[in-house]
Parts: sequence; C-alpha cells; structure tokens
Amino acid sequence: MLSLLSVVLLTAIFWTARMAYNAPSPQRRSVFILSTLILVTLGSSFLNPFAAQAVIGGISTLSHQSASGSSDSSPVNQVPHRKTEHIVNELAGSNFQKHTFITKYHNAKHLPSTLILTATDDDQSWGRNEVEADRSFLSFLDIVTRQQIPPQDISIGLLTSDLAALMRYNTILLGKDIPVASVEIIYAPDTEFKVGSDPTGRSFQPRNALMGELFKEQEHVIWIDPDIFELPEGLFQRFYRVAKSSIDRFQVPNVPKKKRAKLLPLGIVTVLCRERSYRDLARNAYTGPSEREMRKWQEDQNRKPLKVWPRPMSQIVKGTSADSLVRLDGVGETVLYIRGELVRKGLKWPIGDDSKFDGLCPLAKDMGWGCYGLGGTWETKHTDF
Repeated sequence: MLSLLSVVLLTAIFWTARMAYNAPSPQRRSVFILSTLILVTLGSSFLNPFAAQAVIGGISTLSHQSASGSSDSSPVNQVPHRKTEHIVNELAGSNFQKHTFITKYHNAKHLPSTLILTATDDDQSWGRNEVEADRSFLSFLDIVTRQQIPPQDISIGLLTSDLAALMRYNTILLGKDIPVASVEIIYAPDTEFKVGSDPTGRSFQPRNALMGELFKEQEHVIWIDPDIFELPEGLFQRFYRVAKSSIDRFQVPNVPKKKRAKLLPLGIVTVLCRERSYRDLARNAYTGPSEREMRKWQEDQNRKPLKVWPRPMSQIVKGTSADSLVRLDGVGETVLYIRGELVRKGLKWPIGDDSKFDGLCPLAKDMGWGCYGLGGTWETKHTDF
C-alpha cells in the first residue's frame, strides 16, 4: 500500500506533466516540464513505493519477508546519507539468519585484524547495576569503542535469539555512526543460551556457532560476555603487545624458575573480573586441579592429600606487576583474548559432559598453547544482576 506522501508526490507529478502537455505557450510549457523533472527527481531520491520495505524505528529497511529469501541471495539496503550496507543471508542447514552491517570505515584492502564476539539471549543479557540505567547494546558498543582501536581494525560479532532485540540492533546500526568496520549479527531463534556459568553446557553450542561462522582470517579474537560493563583503558592494546611477545620475556611469578623453560607459548589471555561490589568471580580463572579433577578426587575412597589446591586468579595476581603474566589451568568466558591461529586450527568450547567442568584451556593445551592472565591491577567489572 502506498503511503500518503507517495500518493501526494505521484499526483503532483501527474498534474504537472498534464499541464506541461496542455500549456498554451512554449515558455509556460518549459516551466511545467522543468517542474515535472524536479518532482520526479525528488520522489526517486527517497521514495520507492513499489519496493518491499519495513520501517523500524523511523529507518527504512528491507522487509523481513524480502530479506529472508533464498539462501544464496544477498539483499542490500543502503541507508540514505550513511555508508552502511545491510546484508541479510540465511545460514545453510539451519533457521539462523546472518545480518551484516558494513560501515564507512570498512576497507577491503585493510580487513579488520580483531574480531570482538559476544552472545546474548535478549536485552536482559546485558545485565544491570543497582540504581543505574539499564544496560543495552549501545552500552556494549561504548565499552568496545572506548578502547580507541582504529575503526578499520575492529569487527564485531553478536548472537541473539530474540527478534525484538534484533530489530532494535538493526535500527541502531543503520541510524548511528558506529566507529567499527563491520558488525555481524547471528539471529538464532529458539537457541538455549545462558550468560555466565551454565552447568548444562548448552550455551557453548551458540558460542561455537558464532565463532565458527564469523571468524575469517582475523589475527585476534576477543570474547566479551555481554554483562561486562567496564574494561580498563588500554586493555586491547595490552592483549596485542602480550600476544606478539615471546612468553620468556615475561615474569611468571606462579611458576618456579626451573619450570619456566617448559611454559607453553601464549594462546589465550584473560583478565581478573570482579563484580561491581568487588566480589571476585572465582569462575573467571584459576590454577590447579579443575572441578572435574576435584570431584574425581573426592569420590576416590583411597585418595591421598593433594599437593596443589585450586586457586582463583584473584589470589595468584596479588603482589604481581602490571607487566607480568600468571599461568592458568582454566579460564571462564568473561573477557578472553584468543589467538586467531587457535581458532583456525579448530579451537572450540567443549560440548557435553566436558563443558560442565572445563573451558578452553585444556583444548588449547592439547594444541600446544598455554593460558595466562594479566598481572598487576588489570581487571574488568561485571554487572550485579
């Protein structure tokens, strides 16, 4: 159905053209012809009444029906006055959609070196703090762009299972100047995703789907849980510098000197995470026996005293310098730096029983890469709720 503005413009064009045709003098006919051309140009610049469109938050986009055609189609919507392209694809073998937003900062000759990943269920996944405004997708974009990484070096990947949230994200990305090269959103309806600790392990399947679909040839992957609300200034740059250095250049206080020669090269790095109330999130990172190993030890009737007990990262980093690293046996998912090479070689979150106890560290170690945490006062903040 044509909008009222479309009807008015088409009517004006029709009557102006008719008057041009019936004008009694050449001078008046020229004026009417010129007016007709101006009206046609004006109408075509911002109206296409015959195209399948939907208006979301005041921004014209392709309708859901048009955008979700065949799996090999790539409908594109160019937002007026902005250099952001919106491309929608169906993912083969699933009911997932991939929404790709290519901004004016994208440079085909200089592809982004860093992929930022996060997964959500709906808007509640962003977490909230007491006596503060609710957090949102914009809050997440803010903490990423505050790291002051050149926009052409950053691509963002997001998973959501909520259609209403997807529409809001589309509106934001099409209506604002987001200083990143590109954003890709996987819309995965009916996905069982839970932010934080998930004993069932079902949340790791969406994580793997997100990383597997969106990772290309990026050098760095940084995973950020959506309910992280603060990152220290310069954290990304610190990750980059650590990743480019040999492990033997760092002090590793929790490893005896005679064993430092056996340290694995750096593959995964995390940072201490605290809640807003400064309570340590023990699941963030640890050293020592894993939860699986501890349970097995507890069930052993002939067990012997343990030589080493699990220690959370908050204890390990005490007294360390900001330039040091600590070796870890396990990491959570709050904030993780992952070397791109590991993802290319197939690094994935474990699925099934393994996911209840172990994160990415055991798999990284099997691939010949170690897990480490930043020493000193480096830390992130987690929302209260």
